[in-house]
Amino acid sequence: MHRSSIHQLGNMASARDYIELISLEEEFMLYGFEPNPEFLSVHVAPFPEDSRTPGAGLFGMYLPDSWQAVGILLSGRATHPETHEVLSIDARVRVVVTRSGETCTQLFIDGNMLTEPLGNTLSEQPLPESTEDPIHPAQGLLTDCLHRMLGLPSLGVAPCLGELVVGLWLNDLLHRAMSLDDLDWDSAVALHPGEPGEPGLGPVAPSIETITEATFRAAGQLNWERMRQRAAIGEFQATALAPEEAEWMDATMFGRWVTSAIPDPDAVLRTLRRLGADQISENISQVLHSIRQGRVIIE
Repeated sequence: MHRSSIHQLGNMASARDYIELISLEEEFMLYGFEPNPEFLSVHVAPFPEDSRTPGAGLFGMYLPDSWQAVGILLSGRATHPETHEVLSIDARVRVVVTRSGETCTQLFIDGNMLTEPLGNTLSEQPLPESTEDPIHPAQGLLTDCLHRMLGLPSLGVAPCLGELVVGLWLNDLLHRAMSLDDLDWDSAVALHPGEPGEPGLGPVAPSIETITEATFRAAGQLNWERMRQRAAIGEFQATALAPEEAEWMDATMFGRWVTSAIPDPDAVLRTLRRLGADQISENISQVLHSIRQGRVIIE
């Protein structure tokens, strides 16, 4: 169902103005803003259905040139990213992106707009931190969709390829840990997709530094844009994307989509601890910390 309404244009020209026209009474709605000389047309439709994720129905979509901004309304459960405490089962986010690239977001918890700094997640998607101004930029797959629909580059940078390598490793570790009574560090290292140690020197002590080096070395063989281009011609099948969807994305959005399918590292580490693999969990936490800090540089 699609509907349109007409509003007085006035001086309305910014994302800050457009965002106030997004109703909080509905869920998963797409808004298009089309200014005319005398008035503003607001087009509203529900997200196209897609079994992959709510926003996937937007993949490959371009908006008419006459639409100067696009917005979305999301709803879901909000949880604290560090404590995983459920903050609300009724959280809503509205986001607007204009053709100039201006991006504004508002986050509501139980009907109240947040004005204090607080990191949250909604439906397992990252939400931004509030600033003194409650309208602020956001990054994530759905915001990427809005940018790509307008032909704009996604905000921010593509995910760290080192974290992709660790994510693939953790996925294998989790399956192995759930099928074995005992998993030691040497066995965990053997599952790493890289080659710990100096190439050609054979097995070495599996230290944190060794694993971090191996992770960076493996990541150095990867490239988001190259993977996206392969997916766009149907040569990279592991993304659950049609070739035309990969073509529509840019490297940043493609990287976010691919990594969104990998289990959350913190969740896997918690599971490993519950399975009794405390030392493995601690070691991998140190590897992740080193990767995020960029401590190891491979020449």
